[in-house]
Amino acid sequence: MPRFWLYALDASYATKRTERSVRRTTGIQNLDQKAFFNEEFPVPPLTEQRAIADFLDRETARIDTLICEQNQLVELLHERRQAVLERCVTRGLDEHAPLRPSTLGWTPYVPEHWTVANIRRFAAMKTGHTPSRSVAEYWVDCDIPWFTLADVWQLRDSTRTYLGESSSMISKLGLENSAAELLPAGTVVLSRTASVGFTGIMPTAMATSQDYWNWVCGPRLLPEYLVYVFRAMRNEFQALMIGSTHKTIYQPVAAAIRIPVPPLDEQRRIAAHLDEQTSKIDTLIAETRKFIELARERRSALINAAVTGQIDVRNEVA
Repeated sequence: MPRFWLYALDASYATKRTERSVRRTTGIQNLDQKAFFNEEFPVPPLTEQRAIADFLDRETARIDTLICEQNQLVELLHERRQAVLERCVTRGLDEHAPLRPSTLGWTPYVPEHWTVANIRRFAAMKTGHTPSRSVAEYWVDCDIPWFTLADVWQLRDSTRTYLGESSSMISKLGLENSAAELLPAGTVVLSRTASVGFTGIMPTAMATSQDYWNWVCGPRLLPEYLVYVFRAMRNEFQALMIGSTHKTIYQPVAAAIRIPVPPLDEQRRIAAHLDEQTSKIDTLIAETRKFIELARERRSALINAAVTGQIDVRNEVA
């Protein structure tokens, strides 16, 4: 009964039984066919195989439908999160505020009392760099946090505002002999290479590799607000990328970025509101993903129990 054996092999893999027959050569995993086909499997009568397969077809279809619905919910929550971001950093919190044309390509209107201008009016643009790898002395006594492309995973899901620990360090000598700078706490980083458009705030003084554009905010721009603006601009950043193999946002493009800037006290209110709203949505996303994980575990456990005779499905009714 082919359908039964498909489920039996699924259970064998899920319970790691097949690992006993896996051989690794030169780093590549291969299935030892002789060892695998010498494995013993419980084989019920053909009629029972059919009953098990019918039962699992029905029950796994129900679970798969549920998982699909929950995945769709996660997508909708992400869309809702992005919509909340975009509305707050382009319209503010006052629904009745008079609007005017924004002159920005990614939003048509902004409140009348907001400023729309080049970001460099409000923040100093900095870059990062990698000290020469050919000079061994540059890589001795490394104790300066150095945020590189290897750390961009921290920013991908946009759930953290502040950077965590960097996976790499550089030395004072390496810093002094490169274009990298030790940037102050509160600097906003924006990934510019390969993984483009991810952003966060330095919690302490750090340097970065050349894979980031960095913005040291002046007194009229709140870093926490700028992070939300950059996140709202995700699609805009995708459109600004140039390159075929390694896409990046080049310096002239980054230097020309224009943003909407409300008064400082309004920036604070917007950032606080978005902290609260995105936290609620992120909690729902995490809970939904946990539900999906449990449903997948339930699916695997059900298959294993059915094909090993732990549950009797012969009298199960559709």
